[in-house]
Parts: sequence; structure tokens; C-alpha cells
Amino acid sequence: MNPLTETQPIAAAADQETILFVLTPKEQELFLPHARLDRISGHDCIHANPETLNPARWEELLRERRPTVLLSAWNTPPVPTSWIESGDMSLRYLCHITGSVRGVAPRALLSRGVRITNWGPTIIHTVAEHAVLMVLALLRGTPAWPAATVSGKYTVELMPVLRTRSLRGKRVGLHGFGAVAREIVALLKPFQVDFIACSQGVPRSLFEEHGVEPCDNLDALFSRSDVLIECESLTTQTQGSVTARILNRLPHDAVFVNVGRAQVVDEDALIRIAAEKRLRIGLDVYHQEPLPPDSPLAAIPGLLLSPHIAGPTWDTFSCCGDHALENLRRYLNNEPLSGLVTAEIYDRST
Repeated sequence: MNPLTETQPIAAAADQETILFVLTPKEQELFLPHARLDRISGHDCIHANPETLNPARWEELLRERRPTVLLSAWNTPPVPTSWIESGDMSLRYLCHITGSVRGVAPRALLSRGVRITNWGPTIIHTVAEHAVLMVLALLRGTPAWPAATVSGKYTVELMPVLRTRSLRGKRVGLHGFGAVAREIVALLKPFQVDFIACSQGVPRSLFEEHGVEPCDNLDALFSRSDVLIECESLTTQTQGSVTARILNRLPHDAVFVNVGRAQVVDEDALIRIAAEKRLRIGLDVYHQEPLPPDSPLAAIPGLLLSPHIAGPTWDTFSCCGDHALENLRRYLNNEPLSGLVTAEIYDRST
């Protein structure tokens, strides 16, 4: 049950908090459709529409109202560094409904002891599902289906064009072994595939716990993968680590899917390889988003491009909101928070 419904407002905590909700009307409709954000007994609630806030007014609002809790989403403006570094900074908890907090929370907030949460594990399964969807779609040649459907050709004539392949028995490589990668392993086990993976700083025991063979480097991972799923986090060490040389290690006709971070991959090299049509490529992330209409990627036939939708599905937006409100309830009642963003997690996010 949503912890802030009309019939079940949060009870008062020991100390009064000033809670600032900074959401657009659309964000509130998506994430918190049934929440009563004006009924938190014993606490001061303030509402602001980020669409009406310029930087000066935003900082003025923070200094005037001195919020101790900020509930934010995609369109919430960044907390001003000048306020964070001042003696007026009152914030103790930033409850972010969505994913990466970098757009709202400068790292200095962590240094000031502010607790930060995001949607945490709420959408791990949707990203993993999207990766599996793209892998299967590419193996079955779906980018060519519309033209093939109206071609008037029979199955035996279409097979050399579509080159459909089965997933069963393939070797699936994972670049990255965080929560999403581990969920992908769970989803793909019924296909009787073999798993290999490479991820910076992951102990060998964690790979083995999930029945995955660790690879020591990207050369070995890519050269041995029939299907390669990119889901590594972005750090200074991983940025651009998937170079042209690494991509060319993939076998001919291998599948390459990126549901992680675009900047891990050399996109110019990927464009050149895609134009050669020697790989089956599916992308959900791009160096520039939205993908410009004149992007070379948009002009290459056979690619499977999705508009960065591996995250929350339509039916899980409210789950993300419920997760945030449950964290707010926990904070007000001095209970442990879920999806806590540590300095390490912050540094690995984008």
C-alpha cells in the first residue's frame, strides 16, 4: 500500500521536518498518482514546480524555506553548491524518485552528511528484461521483419535474408556484473546458455556464486562471446574502454547489446562496425540523447535502436514513487533507508 495515501498519512516523527517536493505535474502524475503529499502529520510540506524555477529563484526558495528533506525527480534543478557550502544549508535527506542523482545532488552533499536515496533495486528487472528482449529480437532478425513481411517470399527464401538464430546453447558475455547483470543471468538460465563475464573490482567468488565464468580482460570476454551484453558502470577507468579493437574481437555475426552506459563504448568505432554489417547491434543508450535525426546510427539499416526505455516500464513508475515514499516514511521514523547512495555508488553513476 502507498504509505502516503489519503487514508494513511505518515505519523509525526519526533522532530518536525520541512519537506520540499520539487516535481512537475507530469512527474507527480507518473510516480505519485494517489499520494496525498500535503498530509504528513506534524511536518511542514512545501511544493514547487521546477518548470517555474530559474536558478536564482531556486536558491532563494532553499534559503527562505530551509528544507530538511528534498523529494526530487528528473526535472528537479541541481542543489546549488553555493547553498551547500553556506551556513544556511539545512538539508539532511534527499529522496530522489528516479535513478542517477548526479543531476540534482552535487557530491558535496555527501561530504556534508546528507543522506541520499534513489529508486535503488526497483527497476533492475525491467532493464534486464529489455536486454533479453533486444538479444532475442536481434537473433531472430526483427529489424528486417517489416520488409520481409510484404516481400511475397516464402520462408525458404527469407531465411538467408533474416539469418534467424536460436539463443539456446550460445555463450553470453557480460561486461559488468552488478545487479542488472545478475538479473540477466537469472532470466537467461532457462535458455541453457553458458555465461562469461568481466567487471572491474568484482571478486571471483561472486561470479562463481552465480555460475558465471570470470574473464580476466575484455579481449578474452569479447572474443569468446556469441552474445555480448554491455552493462558495466561508468567510471574514469571504464569510459571508452570498449574500443574499436575490443569490438572487433567479437566473432562474425555476434550480438552486441548496450543497456548500460553509452560512454563505455567508442561510439564512432561502433558506427563503423555497424556499417560493415558484421555484428547484430542493439542500443538503448547513446552519447547524445535524444539520438539526433542526422545521427549515422539512425541511417544504418539492421540496427535495433530503442529510445532509452530499458528503465521503468509504464506499470512500474508508481512502484518507483512508492519506493521513494516508503523511504520518506522510514526517514521520518528513523528506520534504515533502501537504495542508499554511498560515495562509491555516486562515483560510479552517470
